[in-house]
Amino acid sequence: MALVPEPPRAVPSARSVGAEVAARMRDRPARELLARAIGLARGALSRHRFSRCGPGLCVLGRLRTERIGGGTIELGSGVLLWPGVKLSADSADGALARLRIGDRTHIGDRTEIHCGREVTIGAGCAISWDVVILDRDYHALGAAGEQCRAVTIGDGVWIGCRAMVLKGVTIGAGAVVAAGAVVTGDVAPRALVAGNPARVVREQVSWR
Repeated sequence: MALVPEPPRAVPSARSVGAEVAARMRDRPARELLARAIGLARGALSRHRFSRCGPGLCVLGRLRTERIGGGTIELGSGVLLWPGVKLSADSADGALARLRIGDRTHIGDRTEIHCGREVTIGAGCAISWDVVILDRDYHALGAAGEQCRAVTIGDGVWIGCRAMVLKGVTIGAGAVVAAGAVVTGDVAPRALVAGNPARVVREQVSWR
């Protein structure tokens, strides 16, 4: 049986393509506003998960939280949590875990923060996706017990994707941690660190 050829498809004109792109650009703010509205609603429903929670929490997807052994999680105002974030306050080493996150800090997709004693994150921080921050080892080496040492991250710190911040670290205000860095020691304010272990590659940086 003979096959009937398909009629030729019309090639979209530059005008029609431009109109479609323009329509998408017009719709983008509306979609973003809708996503934020849903996130704020989800945040309002998630407030009970925290020991303290300021106004304007925005949760853009699945959120995992743990408060074990009297541990507390405190959020400032305007915190933004992307999908898959995990916040854990699991008391260890005989101390009550206290995890604190400052105003207007954004935490990216799948980032995990594990607090056994004390993790403090300042205001206006940008923490990218797949970051791990922890003040503990979860296991002990030899006869010694598990080691927990406080982690402090100052205001306005930017931590790049897939970075790790390990126990006992203090990161000064305005510092930048490059993607994939493993931070095992203190970082001065406004320093840029990179590598494993992280080393200073630039000083007096600024970001926005």
